[in-house]
Amino acid sequence: MPYALFEDDQKLSKEFPTEEDVWTHADEAGLVDIVDGKTVLEDGYTIQPCQPDNETGIAVPPPAVS
Repeated sequence: MPYALFEDDQKLSKEFPTEEDVWTHADEAGLVDIVDGKTVLEDGYTIQPCQPDNETGIAVPPPAVS
């Protein structure tokens, strides 16, 4: 099952194959902090399992931005 980044209950990112991939994406977006030596997401953000967007069950990446 893929994972995605959520703010409250709204999905913000594409699906990623692993939770670790979402952490990497969140870190690149500046949404990861270190608090008392622990890596955490900024308030309001979570990583949750999600359903794929298409009927084949394969996560589809968004179109490339030029």
